[in-house]
Amino acid sequence: MKFGKRKLVMSLALTMALSSLAGCSGNGGNESGGNAAPASPAGNGGEATKDITLELLYWGDDVQKKLVEATAEKYTAETGVKINAQVLPADGSFDTFIQTRLESGELPDISYMGEGDIQKYNEMGILEDITDLMTNGSIPEKLPAITIHSPEQKVIGVGLSNQMELLFYSKSKFDAAGVPYPPSKVEEAWDWDTFLANAKKLTTDTKGNTAADSGFDASMTENYGIGVTAGREFHHFWAAYANGGGVVSPDGAEFQWDSPKSAEGIQRLADLANKDKVSSAFTYTWNSGIGSAVDALSGGYAMVISGSWDLANINGNEDIGVGVLPKMEKAVTMNCGAPLVVYNTSKHKEEAKKFYAYMVNPENSLELLKTGAWLPNQADWYTDAALVEKWTADLPESAKETILSYATTKDAIVQWPAYYVPAYLKMNTEYEKSIDQALSGQKSVKDVYDSIMPAIKQLWESGKVS
Repeated sequence: MKFGKRKLVMSLALTMALSSLAGCSGNGGNESGGNAAPASPAGNGGEATKDITLELLYWGDDVQKKLVEATAEKYTAETGVKINAQVLPADGSFDTFIQTRLESGELPDISYMGEGDIQKYNEMGILEDITDLMTNGSIPEKLPAITIHSPEQKVIGVGLSNQMELLFYSKSKFDAAGVPYPPSKVEEAWDWDTFLANAKKLTTDTKGNTAADSGFDASMTENYGIGVTAGREFHHFWAAYANGGGVVSPDGAEFQWDSPKSAEGIQRLADLANKDKVSSAFTYTWNSGIGSAVDALSGGYAMVISGSWDLANINGNEDIGVGVLPKMEKAVTMNCGAPLVVYNTSKHKEEAKKFYAYMVNPENSLELLKTGAWLPNQADWYTDAALVEKWTADLPESAKETILSYATTKDAIVQWPAYYVPAYLKMNTEYEKSIDQALSGQKSVKDVYDSIMPAIKQLWESGKVS
């Protein structure tokens, strides 16, 4: 399992969320409003639970380990269920560890899991079906984008956070160029031509010429109109869907990656650097080298496409605004959010499911949600005014409007295919072998796709991870 920059951020976010659980009131009331599950689990440490121990597997450093252990102690005090929280380093050893534990017959009860790995472990037959938690009300309605299904449409995981791609921008740079700020509502998203025209006005060389001027010298670019903090997977695929194409249809039934519209959408991304000269070069990687959105906007970039977790870095920075991504045929973003899973080998599956429901309740990660590092995974936290106020009070108004617009607009958040396509890891491995030829401008996206898509489609048709 590969851990890029984003997954390291996610591992920290998980630990912060778990630490916030330890600070909850645990009063068992319906504080979260609507039909939300109570923040505190049922149980009082009686005879039925005092001898039960659940094992939670996660990854993090020594500081994170202390936070998780504090949470485990709190949960035990409230329910009598002991939590043995096992930590692994965020170094890619998770897969090996799980394989070893599987062979020894000693899998954990619950674990954190990378988005791209959940179908793999489902295919191995070791993940518990948690559909009952959704249907019996133990877990209220979650956003479709972070509800993860097996090919048989069983719910096998819920993302801990609804993270998504956003457009960050520097107000001062827009003001200086006389360019209006990007819209914060999906229905008002800039079309691609408008986005590109504005990016050109915001791109300048050392002599002050913009990319819209005939005298512009791209080799002497001082400020770029747009940058991307990463160029891989969900940072990349959203453009294919925005252009009316995609990777695989949401129901998993249609291969869309080889469509002309998919190729055209990705070509538009590549053209930003190679043809339009409004972006620095980027490749199919988790780290483009420009730093966080804050780093880039305080440097040589006027707009940056990055993940919503960057909101945690902009609190108090009045210069930074947030808007929706530009549209092509339609305005969409793509999400991510590492899920939790329950293993069906657990000796205490019902208690494991109770702990699971507790952990995925937004009420129990409220402090983290307030920072923007995470976004709620639950539908009513975007529609109930009282719940919205709980986590958005400290966010920039433009960020609040953008996120609520995406979350409440039908089909505006596209689910990352890693969640639901069994062969995704194999497909993506094949894709990354060649796509940089297009992103660097050596070949067109069409030429690269013509070369690689037959093999990738064959992997998809296998319907298997392995």
